[in-house]
Amino acid sequence: MPELPEVETIKRGLQNELINKTIERVQIKTPTLIKMPRINEFLSKLQNSQIINVKRRGKYIIININIDYQLIIHLGMSGRLEFHPNSEKENLTKKYEKHEKHNHLYFFFEDGSELIYNDVRKFGKLWLLRKKKNLSRIETLGYEPLSEEFTLHRFSKLLKNSTKNIKKVLMDQKKIAGIGNIYANEILFQSRIHPLRKANLLSKNEVKLLFMNIQKILLEAIELKGTTMVDESYIDLEGNKGRYGEVIKVYGKKNSICPVCGQPLEIIRIENRSTFVCPNCQK
Repeated sequence: MPELPEVETIKRGLQNELINKTIERVQIKTPTLIKMPRINEFLSKLQNSQIINVKRRGKYIIININIDYQLIIHLGMSGRLEFHPNSEKENLTKKYEKHEKHNHLYFFFEDGSELIYNDVRKFGKLWLLRKKKNLSRIETLGYEPLSEEFTLHRFSKLLKNSTKNIKKVLMDQKKIAGIGNIYANEILFQSRIHPLRKANLLSKNEVKLLFMNIQKILLEAIELKGTTMVDESYIDLEGNKGRYGEVIKVYGKKNSICPVCGQPLEIIRIENRSTFVCPNCQK
């Protein structure tokens, strides 16, 4: 699933390409992806509307349409957005061709460009809402980990009030928005903290190191435009792979050794997610 760095990368790409563009028409091949409103209203509200700006909240992309509406997109497990400067078939880059059968939604713009929503597993969701009507799942999101309001004091308080294991806390979107399995693994490894440690039992120094690594690793991943694993489920708006996988320490390193101490990495299951641990570095 695309996490904060991947969604932030896509958001920045959309900001560069879509601001002030007018949607000429929309084509929907898979209506079940549209959660609100009804399809006819979805199409009519978007037709001839202009894109004002693009934001991100956690793993959600929020596209403001004209003054009154916002298009909210959650990419699910395998959703991606593809931008083509020219919608002519012969001009489509080969980076996308093998995924074309999974295209479910097309936005055609007046200048001839197009934006495509592609999703192999079809777990993604889209909503078109009035700006005054907030989506409940966005309202309940926790701190943005790269925002000014995410302070060491607030993070410490958040952990002190939780008896859950630290990995579960990091991935709880109602506490911290945007961190998923890839970056939780990396943050905990680089902080030398075992993922099953209870959040409220971490020392002050461990909490401080964890806080610093959350921001450091997320910023590094954004700089490298996210993580593309072997399945290539994530690419950016222009069809390029994220390069953070080239420097990743433990996530996905099956049958590998710890890059710090050389001990074999272990794989454990937490909340039905593969978790990569060095039993020596992460006691």
